[in-house]
Amino acid sequence: MKVRSVTKNKGKPVITLSPTDTLDQAVSLMMDHRIGSILIVDPDSLVGILSERDLLRVLHQGLDQSLADITVKAAMTPNPITCDPDNSLEEAMTMMVDNNIRHLPVVYKGKLEGMLSITDIVEKLLEKAKFENKLLKNYIQNWPEDETE
Repeated sequence: MKVRSVTKNKGKPVITLSPTDTLDQAVSLMMDHRIGSILIVDPDSLVGILSERDLLRVLHQGLDQSLADITVKAAMTPNPITCDPDNSLEEAMTMMVDNNIRHLPVVYKGKLEGMLSITDIVEKLLEKAKFENKLLKNYIQNWPEDETE
């Protein structure tokens, strides 16, 4: 199964911000949309990703100013790891595990196409496993009798 088959059917828009937006805006968007990361674009190209971990790092370092005064650029992870829509889900999952990340932007020919989360992958692979399990159970139940008797 390809990444494209997941991102084209998600039905949710990719949430993005500009590097000049504030962390206060980012937190509000993340809470409103119940998401764990936001892609940072400038103006149409992907320049970073802001994740819950990035926000925790900022909080752990201590704040000399409010979140409304800190730009996304100051906290984001620049040049995020991305995948291609033609990557398999297994390839995307390997990229996520190898890099200890939970969100993977999907980029095709320099254009942002979507966002893949570890939950998206687990849901699709579980769906596939359940379908295969059902096929195997059906096959076993319909096993032909021994024809030599």
